[in-house]
Amino acid sequence: MRKRDDILQAAERLFYENGFHTTSTDQLCQEAKVSTRTFYRYFPSREILTEAVMAARQQRFFEGLHAPGHPQAISQLFLLLEQWMHEYGASGCFFIKAWGEYAREDMRLSALALDFRYALRRYIAECLGSSDAALADTIWILFEGAITSALITGPEAAFRAGEAALFLLAHGKVKI
Repeated sequence: MRKRDDILQAAERLFYENGFHTTSTDQLCQEAKVSTRTFYRYFPSREILTEAVMAARQQRFFEGLHAPGHPQAISQLFLLLEQWMHEYGASGCFFIKAWGEYAREDMRLSALALDFRYALRRYIAECLGSSDAALADTIWILFEGAITSALITGPEAAFRAGEAALFLLAHGKVKI
């Protein structure tokens, strides 16, 4: 199972840095230190590998969050985003990159890429309860904006967005 994890980690890193289509199988095997035969034993196609990488990344991210009922859930969301940016990079969202490359050619992978967004939006709404959908969407938009802003300002964007989210939570409803 260790080789499978090595392949997943190498793929995640290379896909994020180079793109899904431009990363070759040879690069993946070299980075993971496995033979091509071993690679294909675990992942018979690029689509299966891409799906596994997205699932593993989403699971790891959500495991770092507090339960929706936790009083620090929203704060932890932005702290985790900042930590991820420091650890994995602040060069845009992995899932949006996947969506961009697969949107016109593989409906299943493009839908899986958007799954992260839907799950995150649901998580934020659950954290706030059903009391204020506009506030939940505003916090979600702050999260999304932090990812894009980090392209220019770095991981600090997640910290600033977290501060704004906490301000909104402390001061009540969002008027639109």
